[in-house]
Amino acid sequence: MNIPTIRAIILDFGGVLLQPGDPAVHESLARELGISADTLRREIFVGPLSLAAQRGEISPQALWAALARQWGLPAEKGEWLAMRFWEGIRIDTELADWLRQRKRRYRTGLLSNAWSDLRDLLQRLGIDDAFHAMVISAEEHLMKPDPAIYRLMLERLGVEPAEAVFVDDRLENVHAAHTLGMRTVQFRHRGQALAELRNLGVG
Repeated sequence: MNIPTIRAIILDFGGVLLQPGDPAVHESLARELGISADTLRREIFVGPLSLAAQRGEISPQALWAALARQWGLPAEKGEWLAMRFWEGIRIDTELADWLRQRKRRYRTGLLSNAWSDLRDLLQRLGIDDAFHAMVISAEEHLMKPDPAIYRLMLERLGVEPAEAVFVDDRLENVHAAHTLGMRTVQFRHRGQALAELRNLGVG
């Protein structure tokens, strides 16, 4: 049986391109708020308010204002809270550069459960040009692992499932892509992911 050639590389954002930075930043902020650093990150990334923002039900600004109130601050401190939190996060620009260098040979995509400000963030960071297409959950009101959001990504890239490889850190999202017939890599760190992509023939 002939295995289709990979024509598209699709990356997740959080946990792949977005990575933890200096842990001391979040630990310091959490102490000020009277919570643990794990609680801080969990609420911001996967808590109920975050999931509502990822579904496009509330804006990122409303999210931060609500989290500020939740942690005993006035709502207008939401912007301060966001600024402090993002100081403890880094973006893997080397991985973005790797993908950008492959745009001539492959269709490249970003498929992310993320808030509605992600597209603007990527533009400000100067890495939005690494992608031929982006599918962001808040914009589409769809979230991984719903098969519909993967199909939308494939449609925008103009490829069949077997012609795409999807990289995500969350196992349930990788499983969903695999079930659709996509090649998959579960991301643990950049070196591991790039080695697995090479093993799949992505050069």
